[in-house]
Amino acid sequence: MLRAGVIAVALVHVSAASAAPADPGERAEALLLGGAINRFVARQLPATFSVRGDRDAGIGAQDVTLVDARYCGAGKDGGRGRLVGALRPAGATGALPTLDARDCRATLDEVGKRLAAAPDAGPVAVVELVAEWVPWELRLSIGGVAAAGADGARGLARTLARAKAAGPLATVETSGLRLATERGASLNLDLALAFLKGADGVLSTLTIACGGCAPAPRVPVVNPAGGGADVAADAASEVDVDVILGATLRFANRVVALYSEDGPLVLQLDRQAVEIRKLQIGGGEGTLTVHGRATWRAVSESAQVHIESAGTDLRLTDVRADAETEDCRALSGAASVRCTVRNAARGPAASAMTGAMTASYRGKPLRTFIAPPPFSFEVGGRRMTLRLTPTRASSTGGSLVVRGKAELE
Repeated sequence: MLRAGVIAVALVHVSAASAAPADPGERAEALLLGGAINRFVARQLPATFSVRGDRDAGIGAQDVTLVDARYCGAGKDGGRGRLVGALRPAGATGALPTLDARDCRATLDEVGKRLAAAPDAGPVAVVELVAEWVPWELRLSIGGVAAAGADGARGLARTLARAKAAGPLATVETSGLRLATERGASLNLDLALAFLKGADGVLSTLTIACGGCAPAPRVPVVNPAGGGADVAADAASEVDVDVILGATLRFANRVVALYSEDGPLVLQLDRQAVEIRKLQIGGGEGTLTVHGRATWRAVSESAQVHIESAGTDLRLTDVRADAETEDCRALSGAASVRCTVRNAARGPAASAMTGAMTASYRGKPLRTFIAPPPFSFEVGGRRMTLRLTPTRASSTGGSLVVRGKAELE
């Protein structure tokens, strides 16, 4: 049931008393809305898997195909995620209506009758797929089953009843996930999942891997008032938002350091490149500072650069480049003079860098020239990549929060 495992992985973006808890101050959260989840699931379909037969009853194995599925939010208890899926015997032909939001509110029988009414639908089954997370494991199981349609519907229902009785369709470990850059630098993380009751979203929390630790108590990042459903509803009302990604500044700096191993941040100034290394992020309420060591290829000089941004969608407000100077105190004679001359020349170079960066980027959203990289994880033996197109970035409560469109690959 390989593809069932893939769908379980899509929902992912044991306690031990002797283990030290992870630092709750180093944490990231991603509120992934149904639109992004449904796009990923759609890419995995159709998916065919085999259901074991019943030898004693003389029933052989049967292949069934999941042809459509839709994420419907949390279950009644709020601790489980719920998907509605449509299955047919493998090889069935004839188009079926697409599952949509109304099918999340309808009964399985009602959905089955609607799909089976399509011309040449043949036997079809509508199932409830239940996703449940417990430390540190995500399980995907069959809940309810309703079959409808022409001859063969009862047999399909019996087949899926056997699949349900056999236990979870897929189980995915969510501890020790490896976040890897394109050049191989990596960081191991633990992932906790929460299915938001009353909301069309999954909240995932990433912390530094801590084998055997229980999930640490946390102050929410993307829903600081604790109202995850309200935050999800607000985000869903924005047509260009289906993910909210938040990280404490300590976690953000760890990830920045990881991706910096692949190379510097490169900014273009008047067709010349400025490379910024040793990046650090700092900030306060409504403000964010990025600083590092910048080298301007045009003048072959380095400076300590500070980029200030502010606002509800962080925009560059100020740039300062401080020249890196040599210590001339131990030198004497001509060597001391040459050192002093070199230092004197570095001040104007740093000023030129400040002027060029200010002219190029002042007033522009920070997200347009410091974009998030692709986040690639190894989950359940598969490579999964989250690509984020940011539409708004803000700083609040010691955290960086980015809203945008997500693509899961």
